Amino acid sequence: MSQAPATENRFVLSDYYKTQLKEIAYQGEFRAETFATKFRFFFLGFLVIFATLGLVSGRPVIEFYFQLAAILVLLAYNFIVFYSLKKSGNYLNIFKFLSSFLEISLLTFVTGYSAYTQKNPSLVYAAPMVYVYFILIALASIRNNTKTIIFALIVLFIEYAALTIVFFPQMSQFNEKLKGMSDVFKPQFLEADGKFNLVNADPMGIFLILLYMIVTGGLILYAIVNTSRTTQEQADLISNTEKQAILEENMRLGMELDVARQIQAMVLPRTEELVQVKELEISARMDSANEVGGDYYDVIPHEDGTIYIGIGDVTDHGLASGVVMLMTQSAFITTLQAKTKSLRESLKSINSILFSNIHIRMKDIRNLTLSLFAYKDGVFTTAGQHETILIYRHALKKTEIVDTTDHGMLVGLTESIDEFIHEHKIELGLKDIILLYTDGATEAENTNREQFGSKRLVESLEKHSNLPTTDAIIEAIYKDIYGFIDGMQLYDDITVMVMKRKV
Repeated sequence: MSQAPATENRFVLSDYYKTQLKEIAYQGEFRAETFATKFRFFFLGFLVIFATLGLVSGRPVIEFYFQLAAILVLLAYNFIVFYSLKKSGNYLNIFKFLSSFLEISLLTFVTGYSAYTQKNPSLVYAAPMVYVYFILIALASIRNNTKTIIFALIVLFIEYAALTIVFFPQMSQFNEKLKGMSDVFKPQFLEADGKFNLVNADPMGIFLILLYMIVTGGLILYAIVNTSRTTQEQADLISNTEKQAILEENMRLGMELDVARQIQAMVLPRTEELVQVKELEISARMDSANEVGGDYYDVIPHEDGTIYIGIGDVTDHGLASGVVMLMTQSAFITTLQAKTKSLRESLKSINSILFSNIHIRMKDIRNLTLSLFAYKDGVFTTAGQHETILIYRHALKKTEIVDTTDHGMLVGLTESIDEFIHEHKIELGLKDIILLYTDGATEAENTNREQFGSKRLVESLEKHSNLPTTDAIIEAIYKDIYGFIDGMQLYDDITVMVMKRKV
C-alpha cells in the first residue's frame, strides 16, 4: 500500500545534532561569562589605581570615596556572579545583561558625579568616554554574545545621551577655551608644570591608559580566538561523530534488511512449485521499494486438488511491514491446515491472528488489503478486499475488471470483519488470463509525476496476452512499467501475478 515519500533521511540524527549545538552555544557563553567575571577583577583593580592617582593628584576626597563606593558595589556583585557561576549556570542569561548594565551605569554615574563636583563638564566628553567605551567593548566582546553587545550599546547610548543633555549648557566656557588655544599640539594642560589628573593626557596617565588598553586588548583577542576555536572543534567533533553514527546505523540496518529480504524471499512460492500446478500456468514477481517489501502473494496446492492463492499489501514498507507479510503467510497456511471450509472462514481467522499480533504485541497500527482465491475445475472463488481483478477473456479479446471493494475490508484494522466478507465466483475459460497486482504497479510515477494507472496496466495485459508463456507476459508488463517511470525511484513495492488456464 503506497505511502508518500519521506522528505528527510530517517537516519540523520537531526534532534541530537540540534541539542548538541545548543549545548555548545550554552557552554561557550558560560565560559565567556566566567572569563568576563575574572576580567572584571582586573578592570576593578585598574579603577582603584585610577581613583587613587586622582586623589594623589589633588582630586577631592569625596570624589575618591564616591568612586571607591561604586567600585565596591561592582566588586561585591562580581563575587556573587563568580560564586553563582561556579555553583550553577541557571542564572547565566540574567548575569549577561545585568553585568553589562551595572558596568556601564556605575561608570557613567561616577563620570557624571565627577563632572558635577569639579564643575568640569569636559569630563563627560573627554577621557572617560574613551576608556568607558573601551571597557564596554572589552566586556561585551569577551561575552561573545551579539544580543548582549547590542543591549550594552543601547544602555551606553541612553545613559551618555542623558549626561550630554544635562551638561551641554555648561560647555560654552569649555568651547571658548578650545578656540582660544594657540598651539593645537601643545594645549595648555600639557605644559611642563601642569598638574597630574587621572583623566588628562599627562604622560603618566597616558602610560597607564595605554597599558590598560594593551592588556585588555590581549585578553579580548585571547577570549574570542579561544572561544571560536573551541566551538569549532566541538562542532567538528559532533559532525564527525554524527557521520560515523549514521554510517554505522546504515550498515547495521542494511545487514538487518538483507537478512529480512532473504527470509522474505524464502517464503515466497518458488518457480518449481508453480510449474507443478497442472490446471494453471502461474507466474509472479515482486520488486521491493529499496527496502523489505510489504506486499504478499502465495500459491498453495491443497490435498483435495484445490489451488489456494493469496495477494495482499501491507501499509507502508520496510522491516515491520515485512514482518506483517510473514505473519499473513503463516496465518493463511495455518487456516488451510486446519481444514477451513471456506475462504470466508480463512479471512476471519487471519484477521483475528493479525489484529492480536499487530495491535497488542507489535503496538502498531499497520493493516493490509488481502484477497484470497480458491481455484478448482475452472472456477475461481474469491473473498477479501484488494485491488481490482483483471480477467482477460481470450475468446472476446477483451479485459474484464472485477472490483473487490464489496468482497471484504482491510485485514488487521478491527477485531472482527465477519460481516464485511463475501465470496464471489469467477468462471475462467480456456486460455483466459487473470492478472493480480498491488497498487505499486498502478501508482508508479514518471518524471512528470504521472501514475502508470490501471488503464495502462489493462492495455499492457491486452498487448502482451498472446505471448507464449506467463513468464513472458509478466516480463513484458514490468518492462512497460519501468519504461514509463523512466528511472524514477520506486516509492512502493510492485507485485504482479499472472495466471492462465491451461486445461
